[in-house]
Amino acid sequence: MLLKIRNLIEELNANGIRYCHGKSNLILAKSLLGQTDIDLLIDRKAAGLFRRLLNQLCFRPAIIPNVEAFPSVEHYFALDEESGVLVHVHAYFQVITGESLTKNYRLPIEEMLLQNVREVDAVRVPTKSAELVVFTVRMMLKHTSLMELILLARYWKQVQQEIEWLLETDSIEETLSYVNCWLPSVSTSLFSDCVAALKAPAHLLRRMILGHRLRSQLSLYGRHSAIRAWLGGIKKFTIMLFLRLTRSKLSVVPQSGGAVIAFVGSEATGKSTLLAEMRRWLGEHFTVEQIHAGKPKSTLLTAVPNLLVPALRSLLPTSRSTHIEAQRAGKELAQESRPGYPLIFVIRCALLAYERWSLLTRAFGRAANGAIVLCDRYPSLLSDAPDSPQLSRLPVSPNRYSVRRLLARIEARLYREIPSPDLVIYLSAPLEVTIARNATRGKKEPEEYVRRRHARSSNLAFGQTPVYKINTDQPFDQTIMEVKKAIWNAL
Repeated sequence: MLLKIRNLIEELNANGIRYCHGKSNLILAKSLLGQTDIDLLIDRKAAGLFRRLLNQLCFRPAIIPNVEAFPSVEHYFALDEESGVLVHVHAYFQVITGESLTKNYRLPIEEMLLQNVREVDAVRVPTKSAELVVFTVRMMLKHTSLMELILLARYWKQVQQEIEWLLETDSIEETLSYVNCWLPSVSTSLFSDCVAALKAPAHLLRRMILGHRLRSQLSLYGRHSAIRAWLGGIKKFTIMLFLRLTRSKLSVVPQSGGAVIAFVGSEATGKSTLLAEMRRWLGEHFTVEQIHAGKPKSTLLTAVPNLLVPALRSLLPTSRSTHIEAQRAGKELAQESRPGYPLIFVIRCALLAYERWSLLTRAFGRAANGAIVLCDRYPSLLSDAPDSPQLSRLPVSPNRYSVRRLLARIEARLYREIPSPDLVIYLSAPLEVTIARNATRGKKEPEEYVRRRHARSSNLAFGQTPVYKINTDQPFDQTIMEVKKAIWNAL
């Protein structure tokens, strides 16, 4: 059991909150290891205390955007600081169940489940007889539409395993007594037939007929009319199909909102590796996007000029940014009498500023809608730093209408308008370490370039934005955990 889950269970038990892990207890061990959701049914009279306990344990509420939320159902996440796993608590205050897509039935059986519990690894779970009631209703209602049957086919073997597990010790007579007491509209003989059809299993047509009969007897517990539920199911199935075709998934977003998280530092400090790890970690649950502010994609305005860049690099090697940077380091540029920067370089700096401005303002729009945007590199407030204004040292021309002067002003204004990130992960490592790492990379940079970038990245500034500095010259697992903690505390 993960430490974070153990702490939660201990707090629930110590505070006398009535709860149970409501379903899928066949795989409870996986849930306690954070491999699946923790599905908790909570006595609604203790809802306020339950939420306070979650807050004390640093659980964050989350929502599913663009999808109708189910009533009495809440999502919470917390970082388990031992394993780095994100723990997902799926909290129910009423039994909202039924089809996967619509969960159209609110069954008044909360007390049945909360009164009939047993303990497994200190976790309260329903007795198998009580759990069988919920399981049978869920599975049979999934036989009432083609869309649900398609989804059910993916884990039909698990259904068989679970029904056998639920029936291996307790008598079905106890389950039928619960149905008679708590769901009086449902015929116990029909319910018995449904259990038998799942266990055998009966022919698909037989299960479908029984599913429709059971749905009819449960109709007084429906949240919506049959037509509205059907239309809602089609909508959600279409969304799921689209996500599958686009290789996406239905993700949650933090209820407190999304964030733009920048990873900065010199070459070979591990930015790309850490970004990939964070995207995988957060992407298991949340809406996550990754962008590269150091190498932004072309916009409509810059696409055509950018097509000429490769040719210009060959024809005018002294105008390349790496050459200008080397000159600047060697103080070879004149400060007063000469224009200083080649005009091509000045134009490219202005276009790059526009590309970064465009990319990062869009990123903030996506974060405002709940996405967590991971950004490789980010403009610093200090001029002449990597990915920041480069023309601030441009000598003032006596010509009032100097093109260089105009473009320098445009560049400065665009960088000023870029919003600050919500968090900066500032990575560093000793120069000798970055040089050694660079030598082993597939696309290594010249050593002198690494030295210059290391020096220029040693003093970046981001105003009031929280900056978390991490030395990556330590065991990788330790670095990963530090980054995870910094990100989770910022969300």
